Amino acid sequence: MMGRPVDPAGLLSRRERLFSPDPRLGWVFRDRWWFLRPFPEPPPRQQALPDYLARRVRETEQAAQRRLSRTFPVSAGIGSLLLLFAACTAPGSGAAVPVGSLLLGAIVAAPGTALTWWAVRQRNAARQAYELARQQITNGYQDQARQWQARKHAHDTAERARLDSLPEWGAAPRPGRRLDVFGGNLWAWEALLTTYGTSTLAVQPLLVLDLSREFVSRELVELAQAAWMGVDAQLLPSRQASSTLLADMPPQDLVDAVVESIHGGTPDAARADRSMDDRILTKVCGALGDNVTLGRIAAALRALMGEPDDGDLLTREERRHITGNLFTVEYRRQAHANLSRIESYVHPLENLGTEPSKEGVGYLTCIALDSRARNVRSELLTDLVVQWVTHRITASQDSTPALVIAGADELARRHLERLSDACERRGVPLTLLFRRLRDTSAEMIGGGAVAFMRLGNHEDAAKAADFIGRDHRFVLSQITKNVGGNESHTSTDTRGEGDSDTYSTSHTTGTSRNWGTSRSSGVSYSGGEMFGLFPDRSTSSQRGSNRGGGSSTSDTRGTATSTSRNWSAAYAFAEGTNWSDADTTQRVYEYAVEPVTLQHLPDHALLLVLSAPGGGRTITPVECDPAIITLDRVTTGPLPDPPPPPAAVPVPDPALAPPVQPQWGTHPAPQWATRQGAPPPRAPLASDPGPPPGQQSGPRSPDDPRQGPPPLFGKG
Repeated sequence: MMGRPVDPAGLLSRRERLFSPDPRLGWVFRDRWWFLRPFPEPPPRQQALPDYLARRVRETEQAAQRRLSRTFPVSAGIGSLLLLFAACTAPGSGAAVPVGSLLLGAIVAAPGTALTWWAVRQRNAARQAYELARQQITNGYQDQARQWQARKHAHDTAERARLDSLPEWGAAPRPGRRLDVFGGNLWAWEALLTTYGTSTLAVQPLLVLDLSREFVSRELVELAQAAWMGVDAQLLPSRQASSTLLADMPPQDLVDAVVESIHGGTPDAARADRSMDDRILTKVCGALGDNVTLGRIAAALRALMGEPDDGDLLTREERRHITGNLFTVEYRRQAHANLSRIESYVHPLENLGTEPSKEGVGYLTCIALDSRARNVRSELLTDLVVQWVTHRITASQDSTPALVIAGADELARRHLERLSDACERRGVPLTLLFRRLRDTSAEMIGGGAVAFMRLGNHEDAAKAADFIGRDHRFVLSQITKNVGGNESHTSTDTRGEGDSDTYSTSHTTGTSRNWGTSRSSGVSYSGGEMFGLFPDRSTSSQRGSNRGGGSSTSDTRGTATSTSRNWSAAYAFAEGTNWSDADTTQRVYEYAVEPVTLQHLPDHALLLVLSAPGGGRTITPVECDPAIITLDRVTTGPLPDPPPPPAAVPVPDPALAPPVQPQWGTHPAPQWATRQGAPPPRAPLASDPGPPPGQQSGPRSPDDPRQGPPPLFGKG
């Protein structure tokens, strides 16, 4: 089969880079803008005007307003009154105002006028200084902003130029010697075969077994033909006569291939049947000599069974030898079932290779099954092709081609394992494409690197997710929000009354008696004459007695009455609001890739799963669309290492700049601008979300009707 390019004029020119060396599965995307270095210099900030200028303007405004509203009107009014008074007191109606009065009015008005003029002058000077400073700061800020914008534009231009040279799409190299791809549709397979096959052809020959029955290798064949590579495309079974599938196989290898093909789908077949089939075919091929074809083998089997055959594939001597000397009559009778089974399998393939192509072996060999309905011939050809490939790889002494099998679900597990071992032993890159992850493919997974395309079936996706594995991660498992309030009212009313009466009576009776006697005598002297020699003398004597008695009686009666009454009232009021937000995380063991993700992959997406040394695995998303090669910033090799992070660029410190000299006055003004410190870090989000809506915390306002306790007895 000879393919023709779809676009002979522009296909090769647009996609010739697909044939660059190093086999690739597709491309990995990396956004070049990730490495954009932002402009390190912060934008300039406009300096604030000095406080003393604004304060000076404010003070002079107030002083001038005070002078204009008070001082000047008062002084002018006094001066005017003096002049008016002088004019009124002047003798005669036509006399002039005295000069002294004029001078006195001027002297009185001069201080207020001078103070007002000075205040206005100071106000104007302050306004001019403030406006000049503002203009200078604005002009300086505009100059700095223009310079900063120019530097930023130059930096951004240089960064864009640098990033434009960085590739965004890099090749995903083929991992290891064996790759198993599971899932995908026919369009995805076609893209993968094109991307991988073209890059492989730049390194070594390629052998493609297209068992999809939809010829998904067509685009690869057309590109190889457009690139002037030798292409050998064989379409089976519709064009099996021109196939060279079994042309180079020795008789014994052909026997093994046919026997394995017959019993390929029945791995538990009786070993006796396989052994008998092998013995029959070996004897038949030995009788046919060096010219062994499937057509001659079928003719010999019919001769053994005694079936009529009008063909000329066997000579008369060969037919006589096969029917008379090859097996005894009794053996042929017992082996008739085996002969019939072998002949029925070989019969659809009799014309295989009867008209071999003269183009020779191609650099790209593609053996594809056509899109006819599934039948016995296609099933037998499927197993026979695998046996031929296994023999070719095993017996090859020269450089062996890379091998791709699209639709490996059709093959038996033991045949694939034998083929995989042969490829691994001889260093042949093997790529197997499975539509489903079940039966044979599920048993073959893990023998090499594994890639997954879209798996629409949920069971296949679940098996793929189980193979990729699970990871421990901490996830949010629970969110709790509590909002509550409580309000309590306590009212206590206590009343008490007490009355007490006290009555007391007292009676007192008493008698008293007294008696006594008293006597007294005495002598007294008094001086007389000179020196007291002759004093006066007097003598007195007194006696008395008394006796008496008395009796008293008292009767006292008293009555005391007391009444007491007491009452009390108490009230308590309490209100509270509480809230809480809480979240809980827990360690879970979940899929690294969820099954639903595998079910919804894009057509050309491929997840490459590689086992890391020491355990673990890496998952790489790959885009296998061959049209990516026509985009900009695509490299045919792996993406280079990202550039190192940029070194910190020192920013000039405005505090170290020379001070700005003012343009007014003779004395330098103080330094205006101060160093702008780094902005304070943003406060972390409060863990307390605040009171819930409609709730209030803290004291209430005086106007709140709920302020204070309610009335004591329920009345307003």
